[in-house]
Amino acid sequence: MRAASLRTIRLIAANDFRMTLKARGVLIWIFAMPVVFMLAFGLAFRGSSDGPRRARLTIENDDRGFIGRALLEELRTEPLEVVDSLAAGEDAIRTLVIPEGFTEKVLSRSRVALILRKESDGNIEASEAVNAAVFRCLMRVAAPLVQIEAEMLERGTAGFAFTGDSLAGNPFRAVSADPKLLVSIKSAFDSLRAAPSLVTVSSTAAGRTTRVPSGFQSSVPGNLVMFVLMSMVFSGAVIAVERHTGVLKRYAYTPARRISILLGKLFGRMLIAFTQIVFLLLVGKYLFHVSLGASPGGLILLMTVFAFCTGAFGVLFGSLFRNPEQVSAISIITTLTMSALGGCWWPIELVPRAFKVIALLLPTGWAMDGIHKLISFGYGMSAIALNAAVLAGFGIAFVLFASMRLKLAD
Repeated sequence: MRAASLRTIRLIAANDFRMTLKARGVLIWIFAMPVVFMLAFGLAFRGSSDGPRRARLTIENDDRGFIGRALLEELRTEPLEVVDSLAAGEDAIRTLVIPEGFTEKVLSRSRVALILRKESDGNIEASEAVNAAVFRCLMRVAAPLVQIEAEMLERGTAGFAFTGDSLAGNPFRAVSADPKLLVSIKSAFDSLRAAPSLVTVSSTAAGRTTRVPSGFQSSVPGNLVMFVLMSMVFSGAVIAVERHTGVLKRYAYTPARRISILLGKLFGRMLIAFTQIVFLLLVGKYLFHVSLGASPGGLILLMTVFAFCTGAFGVLFGSLFRNPEQVSAISIITTLTMSALGGCWWPIELVPRAFKVIALLLPTGWAMDGIHKLISFGYGMSAIALNAAVLAGFGIAFVLFASMRLKLAD
């Protein structure tokens, strides 16, 4: 490309950038409103930064024996929020009732029921987590008792005997015959519970965490993508105004080539978009303490390609419509629709599969996916290579379409 053409592109881009920054109303929507929305959505959908929220379980222990207390101790080792009593006016979401005489019935091998009450509007996943935790704890409490019975049978403790293939007697009957035996059973039970497990099961996530982003970790990327897109789409109205008022027509009378004018408009919008992106990322990092990930290079690459894509989209919008008011009205609908379907308003992980597919048809969906890979899930540059390529592809398509549609005069 000739030096004169490069100079024309640079002058047009610099002029558009300068004129944009002079407009106070535009500055509010580029810099101020995104921060307000980040704050509002971040506070409204704030989650725990320490990990998934624990399911809450209220305990009503009516048992006076050592097995009931052991079950309660085991439940406290689970990833649950176990509470013994509720504050005034507070409702129990899930309540486990350990019935009276629980220890005696377990020792006598009688049928006994634990009662788990759940509110109908409680979280289903949390309730399932509580069910699994209670079951695990019961197994850990029952295992020492089985071993104690086997030892008592081996020693020939009174009250234990085999009748055919069945075991007659139980620890409670043996304790009834010899009350001092209860102390030995308690001691053995505590020792077996404290002993290291012979078999352990360990599970970890395969790869990096994919926990659903919440709070500012979700609102900062979402509003960044939405407002950058909004700024670029609304800039299309400026091109429509220039066509309507004859500014672009004046360019036609200059030696500037049509492609140089188009690229000047594109790079001017890219400068605006990149300035907005850098500002909002810095606000997210230093004001809202959002992690920007471990791959600065990947983030720069993705944001540069996103600025190109949205800038090209803005030029395309300006080339499609003649009436500036028409552009503004359609811009609002287009921006909000692409933001919602692309995952800017809520985590895309929470929507049905059909909407996840739709997100892959939009630049906002690829941008949000790439940003979260970098800053929420800790991936590197290689993980967003496809995202960057797709966004670049969108941008090239927008530029080609705009070059066919853009007229310097109506």
